[in-house]
Amino acid sequence: MLKVNPNLDKIEISVIRKIAEACKEYEGGEKPLINLTIGEPDLPQPKIIIDETIGYMKDAKLGYPQLGGMIELREEIGRYYKERYSLNIEPDEIIITVGSTEGLSTAIKTIIMPGDEVLTPLPVYPGYEPLITLAGAKLIKMDTSRDNFELTVDVLKNYVTPQTKAIILNYPSNPSGITISRENRDEILKFVKENHLYIISDEVYSEIIFEGEHNSFLQDGYRENVILINGFSKSHSLTGWRIGYIIASKKMREYLVKVHQYAVTSASIISQKGALIALKECKDISSQVEIYKKRAESVYKKLKEKQISVIKPKGAIYIFVSLDGITKLNSLDFAKSLLEEERVAVVPGIAFGMDNYIRISLVKDEEILNEAIDRFINFVNKKDREYKADPMSRTF
Repeated sequence: MLKVNPNLDKIEISVIRKIAEACKEYEGGEKPLINLTIGEPDLPQPKIIIDETIGYMKDAKLGYPQLGGMIELREEIGRYYKERYSLNIEPDEIIITVGSTEGLSTAIKTIIMPGDEVLTPLPVYPGYEPLITLAGAKLIKMDTSRDNFELTVDVLKNYVTPQTKAIILNYPSNPSGITISRENRDEILKFVKENHLYIISDEVYSEIIFEGEHNSFLQDGYRENVILINGFSKSHSLTGWRIGYIIASKKMREYLVKVHQYAVTSASIISQKGALIALKECKDISSQVEIYKKRAESVYKKLKEKQISVIKPKGAIYIFVSLDGITKLNSLDFAKSLLEEERVAVVPGIAFGMDNYIRISLVKDEEILNEAIDRFINFVNKKDREYKADPMSRTF
């Protein structure tokens, strides 16, 4: 009998995608569907990116891009990191990828081997574990609930074993919107350097910050330990363009680019041109960030007014809502019932390793979000209103 990689039997299509697909059954009808599942920005792609890219397509020969990405784009990314973080990033420390997901896949294939352990804090973006599993390794999820879901060195120390190879971090966090302080970042960097560990830092929401500043893990003195992943899907709404990048040390890039080349050859030259225009012409996205911040504040306020426990996001495009005290249903059944009865689609927390939460994507205008939250509250008021959860019953 023909066989495939046995690790494929251990993974499934993500719950997020399953819920999003289920929405099709509920389209139409008197009560319109409000889909708050996929984290796809609803804000328009900057017109200048579209217009100038079309012009480039008409005038240029669309041949194979340079291995690792067009030099102009890599140089522009380097300039951006110099301007934004005072870091000197050379073009031969950058790889242009087919979205940040390919960047993650390339990083994991490069450094993770069978039997390794990879750590990540809860709640965790569901795209990480399947990639780790396919590599024959194990993802260990760290409980950070006592620190408001922000990883600290004290928690990290409790999970590190001789098999630990890397830590995957995602700040601002999908799904919680939590950011990391400079103090915690610096302590974590020092710890991984002393213990010869890698950090894969998924910073795709780095430009969407509501409070303070983004504390990137890409810092001088720790470049050998850090592989940074970023992209243009969230910052510039370029989701369908599938364009991202990796930043790593020159030596690490030599390994990464081999995996990248034989997986995808290169990212589309058209998308690379769009990303270059985005960096040159659309650096200031403060108006977009302000829209997301206003949505987050509005949803947070409405939920808190109803005594519903919710994490206040400091960035990203999500609200993470606790189900404690409002239902006996697990998060998947809760999400299914909410979709069925109120035509509001959210992502169950089980997708992120936390079954007592749901994630709401802030990808609709404020009026629609308010309607969705009103329906959510109406649903909650009808279900198990006297239920009081035991905090010790949480499953992490």
